[in-house]
Amino acid sequence: MKKLVGLAVIGLVAVGLSGCGPKKATRETLSQIEECKKAEESANQKLQQLQAQIDQLKGNNLDQQITTLQQKRDSLKAYLDLLEKGY
Repeated sequence: MKKLVGLAVIGLVAVGLSGCGPKKATRETLSQIEECKKAEESANQKLQQLQAQIDQLKGNNLDQQITTLQQKRDSLKAYLDLLEKGY
């Protein structure tokens, strides 16, 4: 009797575990994965474009600051020249 119960338990465990094995991906799942990959590539390209745009805008801002500082320098230089002449 114990052997029969033991065999029944082992049989039920074996049947239960056989349903836990790896399953094949469906076509729908594969197409969703492909769409996700394409979306990821698109997002990465957009990210690179935006990063390049940020770098360009930072560079433009530096150019404006340099121009402003050069103008201030020239203005102060002219003022210093006037002071040296005694005006």
